[in-house]
Amino acid sequence: MISITQFAAVALVLAPALAIRPREPRGSPHPYPTFTYGTAIGGALDLPEPTEAPTLINRGKALDAPFLTVKVLNGFGQRLPISYNSNQGSPTIVGNPGAGTLAISQETAIAVPRDFAGAIFIGQIYDPANSKIEVSFSSPQGYRPGLDVSYVDGYSVPITCSCGGRVVTGCNTALFRTGRTCPRQGPGDRLLCYNPKKTVDNGPADPFFQPCQGAAYTYPNDHGANAFGDCDSGAIRCCVGTNCPRNPEQHSKRDLQELYGYANETEIPAGFA
Repeated sequence: MISITQFAAVALVLAPALAIRPREPRGSPHPYPTFTYGTAIGGALDLPEPTEAPTLINRGKALDAPFLTVKVLNGFGQRLPISYNSNQGSPTIVGNPGAGTLAISQETAIAVPRDFAGAIFIGQIYDPANSKIEVSFSSPQGYRPGLDVSYVDGYSVPITCSCGGRVVTGCNTALFRTGRTCPRQGPGDRLLCYNPKKTVDNGPADPFFQPCQGAAYTYPNDHGANAFGDCDSGAIRCCVGTNCPRNPEQHSKRDLQELYGYANETEIPAGFA
C-alpha cells in the first residue's frame, strides 16, 4: 500500500531464481482507502508515495467503537526505534506519540481514532524506509479496520500481525539471513535494505524480498498481504522478530526449495521461517 524507496549483502551462491507466482488477495473486489502522507515525524524525512489502493471483500459489519487498538511487541532481541505517521488530513494517534524506542520484550499499545490512516515504522535505525505496519480505520461502507505489513519501501525487521489469535499479514522471515543479496543496502550492515520494486506496481518481488511475497507487501500491488476485513474485533497485535507467529501465507520451505534450487530442505539457510 505505501511506498518510499531505498536497500546489505549476504553472501552465498544460489541457483537462478524461478518466478514465484504472486498470491491472490483473499476475497473479491471491494473499495479500500488509499494511504497518502503528510509530514514525517520530525518533519525532515522523505515521505512515502501512496500505492494503488488494494481491493478486498467487506467481510463483516462496521465497528461501533470510537478507537482501534494496535499493540506492538518487540521480540527482535534488541532495542528498536519506533515512530508513527498519519496521512495528510488524518487525525493523529490518540496522545500523538512521537518517536521512541521499544525495549527488548516490551509491548506498546496505541489507540487509533476513526478516520485515521497512517503507519508505524520499526527498524534498527530511524528511517522512513523501515518495515512498517499500515493501519486505517475508515471505509466507504462504515468504519472497518484496514491493516497490512509493508516492505514496499524497504525491509529492516520481520513483522507479523494477528487478529483474533490468527496471523493475518506480515512475514517473520529474517531476510538478511536467507543468503540472498540486498539490492541496495541502507546505512550500516544489515540494518536496512531499500526495495528496488517500490515503483514497479505489479512486481514480481525482487529476489531478496521474494520469500515474503504475498505475506507482506513486497511491491505496490502485492495485495495478498492485505488484511482488510480480518480485524473486525477492533484489536490488532503485531510482533517484531523471527520468533513471532508465522503467517500461513508465507512461502513454504518446499516453495523456497524450488525457488532457489536447493537440493533439500537442510540446505535452506536459517533465516527462512
